[in-house]
Amino acid sequence: MELVESAEILKLIISGTNAGIWNWDLATGDVYWSDNFYSLLGYYPGEIPANIETFTDYLLHPDDKKIVTKALDSHFKYNTPYKVDVRLKTKDDVYRYFECSGQAHFKDGKLTIMAGCNVDVHDRRILENKLADSEYMLSEAGRVARMGGWELDIASGKSTWSETVYDIYGLPYDHNIESGDPYIYFLPPHDQALKSAVEDGIKNGTIWDLEMQMINAKKQVIWVRSYGEPVYDISGKLLKLRGIFMDIEKYKSSEIALKGSIEVMTQNNLQLKNFTHILSHNIRNHANNISQLTSLIDTDTLDEDNTDLFARIEKVSVGLNSTLDDLSEAIRIQENSLLSEKLNFENVISGVLEILQPDLESHEAEIRKELWTDHVEFPRLYLDSIIMNLVTNAVKYRKSNVAPVITLRTYTDNHNRVILECSDNGMGIDLEIHGKKIFGLYKTFHDHKDAHGVGLFLTKTQVESQGGQIYVDSELNEGTTFKIIFKAPNG
Repeated sequence: MELVESAEILKLIISGTNAGIWNWDLATGDVYWSDNFYSLLGYYPGEIPANIETFTDYLLHPDDKKIVTKALDSHFKYNTPYKVDVRLKTKDDVYRYFECSGQAHFKDGKLTIMAGCNVDVHDRRILENKLADSEYMLSEAGRVARMGGWELDIASGKSTWSETVYDIYGLPYDHNIESGDPYIYFLPPHDQALKSAVEDGIKNGTIWDLEMQMINAKKQVIWVRSYGEPVYDISGKLLKLRGIFMDIEKYKSSEIALKGSIEVMTQNNLQLKNFTHILSHNIRNHANNISQLTSLIDTDTLDEDNTDLFARIEKVSVGLNSTLDDLSEAIRIQENSLLSEKLNFENVISGVLEILQPDLESHEAEIRKELWTDHVEFPRLYLDSIIMNLVTNAVKYRKSNVAPVITLRTYTDNHNRVILECSDNGMGIDLEIHGKKIFGLYKTFHDHKDAHGVGLFLTKTQVESQGGQIYVDSELNEGTTFKIIFKAPNG
């Protein structure tokens, strides 16, 4: 009766664990598999033969045979526990992880029988593998980024560091981190700042995020970042402090170097700006003096040679003042930042064309508008000037005996940038010769009496002052297209 009850209890236990039971008679070679052994693999009881050959040659994954062989040998020779995780093939031809365990029985020093069970642990193993992969990736990311984690248990005072934190401190992984002053590695005033932050975190629950300099155990002076926060239980009791510790020497050094470069550049720009103003002011004084002196001369009293010489001096004086005006305008554009406004291309272009109407009519110019984008954020004064310069140039550098055809086109590109193009059928520009200096001050490319080389320079200056870009595409005797790329709204 007790034996029957024990058997029933064992049956219930086996059923509750969802295990497949097996028995191997080593004397006869007979093998027994329970119904659940079969069902866990998707088979009906007895559907495949229960023997060692079926298990090792058909069910067991080829890569796991060595694992089973080694575990059995160790169990038989040294009685070490036989428990392995291996992959068994199901009826659906899919491998699943099983925990296979068993115990051999010896009689008179000889192996007689071995029994055990297989438990489906596939879901657990897949989760463990994913966790292992994630842990590896996290560990590698921390190693590459030089960032590690730390914890301080408040009750025990015990600290826990990841390996990367030890690396940053320059300490071996078995170093006793509880010994000594924890702030001794940090340079003043960072040592006191970190100490105050930790004390404030414990007392008031304050989170800290500090950038500090330290001297690690290898005597390296480096910049580090320490982040920490308190962790409480459900009752509000402080359990621990935890956070990250990161080596930011590379980034901090670059930041400091960049900051120094910016300061030097700012100072140089300021000096250059002051020099430009002084130079412009002094030259203008001289130019004004020349103009005043020429105005005092009575040309009627001069002979023919002196009259011609005076005319040349007067022309140079006017040219000098004109040059100073152009330079002053360029300096003003670069120094002053005008506010952008939402502009309608049709309105702006129509306003400019109305001003240029007499010149356009006298040269029978045809204006074509392909305005696929309606608006742009840009200073009105600059957009007026840009369109006027581009259209005026298109008329000025037209082919002889060919009516100019000028196309103004607007659209938005794939980067959400508004584009303005001005194309003409004029004389064109040899970009191989003039391409690098086309936007230079006082650079001209055609023999024209009204060519001064100022318009394109000012246009480029105006566009770039607002974060835009300007390009030119031209072919001699075919025409020219200027392309202006306005700064994207969030660029």
